[in-house]
Amino acid sequence: MSHIQIRFNTKANGSPLVWRIVEDGKEILAEEVEINGTSYGEKSIVNGEIKYNIACDGEITWSGNKATINTT
Repeated sequence: MSHIQIRFNTKANGSPLVWRIVEDGKEILAEEVEINGTSYGEKSIVNGEIKYNIACDGEITWSGNKATINTT
């Protein structure tokens, strides 16, 4: 089980990879995200800047650029 944070990628510059998925501190970009289960909002501070996230605890599976998250 991992702690997962999801936020909109404001620096996509036309790329289809519009979601930042942060799993236990490791960041991966995704085109699509599906969350199956409970999620909540939280904020974090990255390089002194406040970031607002959708968050959950669970497992991610990847199919190309799509992340499917099953929460616990």
